[in-house]
Amino acid sequence: MSPPSRISIIETGHELLITNPPRRSAIRVGFLLLSIAIVAVTTKWGLFDKSPATIASGLFGLMSFLAIAGFLAYFLGKEFIWLASGGETLRIAKDTIVREIRGSPFRDRAFLTYNGQLTAEVLEHTYPTDDTGLKEVVRLDTASGPISFGRELDRSEAEAVAEAVRRFAARRTLGRS
Repeated sequence: MSPPSRISIIETGHELLITNPPRRSAIRVGFLLLSIAIVAVTTKWGLFDKSPATIASGLFGLMSFLAIAGFLAYFLGKEFIWLASGGETLRIAKDTIVREIRGSPFRDRAFLTYNGQLTAEVLEHTYPTDDTGLKEVVRLDTASGPISFGRELDRSEAEAVAEAVRRFAARRTLGRS
């Protein structure tokens, strides 16, 4: 099964590397930029407005306004970073599995060891399970635990990832026997 064009699946004799870039569209980028502009303008108006109604709202009004503006800026900023420089990488090599997500304010890396037992399944989600809107997620299970991969994958992409992992694991198991 060939990978869909958005994701990259590279398989060598000793390693499987799958990269998953963010799903970009003109509508999504435009909505994000418009939202950031609206938050910036309303924050400027809220902080520098000297009308009696603003002054009368007092410290509580100012603090609640700043809390809401900060909350919106955090989530919009996180989405902006994801679209600008984000991505997800799954690397399976020798006895380790590494999943790394770029484009997050914090480093998000998960390690898992395995000894030849590796299964991959596509999980069904009828609702977004993450603030970036996961559609399908590939869950990898080993004797040492599970790890998930597949931020914003659609069904065909998730199936391609699961098939590549199954094929790599089968080849690795046969090579050890």
